[in-house]
This record gives sequence, structure tokens and C-alpha cells, in this order.
Amino acid sequence: MNKLQKALSFNTLFSAISGICLISFHNAIATIFGTSNSTVFWVVGAGLVLFACTIFFEIKKQRPLAVVWIVIQDFLWVGGSLFILLTQPFNISGTGTNVIAVIALIVFSMGINQTWALAQTETNDKKGRKKLSFKRTINAKKSDVWKVISDVANYHQVAPNIDEVTIVSGKDEALVRRCSHGKDSWTETCSIWKEEKTYSFVVNTSAPDYPYPFSFLQGTWNIIEIDANHSQIEMIFKFKYKMKIINLMHPLMKIRFTRISSELLDNWQNILEK
Repeated sequence: MNKLQKALSFNTLFSAISGICLISFHNAIATIFGTSNSTVFWVVGAGLVLFACTIFFEIKKQRPLAVVWIVIQDFLWVGGSLFILLTQPFNISGTGTNVIAVIALIVFSMGINQTWALAQTETNDKKGRKKLSFKRTINAKKSDVWKVISDVANYHQVAPNIDEVTIVSGKDEALVRRCSHGKDSWTETCSIWKEEKTYSFVVNTSAPDYPYPFSFLQGTWNIIEIDANHSQIEMIFKFKYKMKIINLMHPLMKIRFTRISSELLDNWQNILEK
């Protein structure tokens, strides 16, 4: 069980137990809070049990967007608790106020823990680098696929995040190219080139004018022959953020990576299957 699964498991257990207690002992809890209205407690309890069920399903799936939504709901709970504590809109007893504060602290801690655990997902080596991979099966023979995807000088014609590519120097493994997007530009050096098999580029992230928040970024493109008329394109991106705090934004960065990669594969597929 990884860190995210542990964080989600604790939230599931805490939410389920809290919900069951609110449902089972709503009258006694209403007395503790100094109110005769016990309905609100079992209603909130039922909501917590339902919430626990949604978290339980994500322990295995660990879908980034779903986990982000769980974290948002935790922080909404904390925000609502703070509103009650600061404005005192209800005539709640001192004990009830303390209970709200303690639970808010626990939920806040769970939200932070889940956020940090989510940020650590897809880290696949001791250097803290993350890895994202994307695959697409194309109805074309391997040699034709290689001819299209290895046209690195015209990469900007298919990649939605590149406006222009200029070959600076070299060829194959010694090739250096400059890419630009809007006002931003950077250089990439080819580190692997194997005809009709694979090639890889490492971005010069140490350049003073490098515009993006990565301390390391490498893209690798592989072609796998399925049969005489079908091939698979595999794209692998390995990267590391410059600052650890940026890891908290990784779920959103992954969405962007996925969208760009999907559009790139769509463009290659359209060219090859026309």
C-alpha cells in the first residue's frame, strides 16, 4: 500500500466511523451540542458515510482528479467549520465548539496528507523523477511510422505545444534543436537515436532563460511492431520539478501532459492512416 492509499484509507475510516456515530447517537450528540434539533446530525452522518464510500473506491483506482475532489471536499469541511467557529451562527455549547475545532484540525491534516501523497505519485526513481507514458496503435507498418515520427525538424507541425523548431547543429545523437512556444524558447539535445526503433531528447533545463519549472525533462519515442501493418507508438516523459512545492500541482500538470500527448498522437495517426 503506497502513501496515497494509506492517506485515503485513514480518511475512509475516519469519515465512516464519524458518520456511523452521528447516525447512531444523534440524540446524545445533539444534547452535547446544546440543541434539541438532532436531525442535522444524522443527516450529516449519512453524508459522511456516503463520502467514505466514494473515498474507498479511490483507494484502488487512485484517479488524480477524483482524489483532488476528495481533498477539496475536506477543505470545504474545514472552511465551513471555521465559519461556524468565527461567526457563531448557531447557539452551540462550549463542548460542541471544541468538538468542531478538533475535527476540523483532523480533517485539515488529512487534506494536507492526501495532497502531499498525491504529489508523490508517479515518482519512479531515487532521484525523484516522475514518469508518464502514452501509447497509441497505428494502422501502418513500422518503417512508415518511423519516417513520420522521426521528422524531428518538423515536430512543431504535429505537437500542439510547439510553434517552431530550428535545427541548431548535429545529426542523430548529436542533434541539437531549438523549440519555441509563444515568447518562450529552449534547446533540446538528442541522447538516443536508433533507426526505426527509438530516439530521445533531453531538454537543457539549466539554461538561464529556460522558462518552465523543471530541473530535468526527457522525452523518449519508441516504435513497437505489432504485425506487418500495425505499429505502436510509445512516448515516455521523465521529469523532475525544480521545487518540491510544485509537486502539489502535479495532478494538474499531468492533465496538461495527457492532453498535449493525446493531440500529438492524434495528429500522427491522422497523417499515417489517411
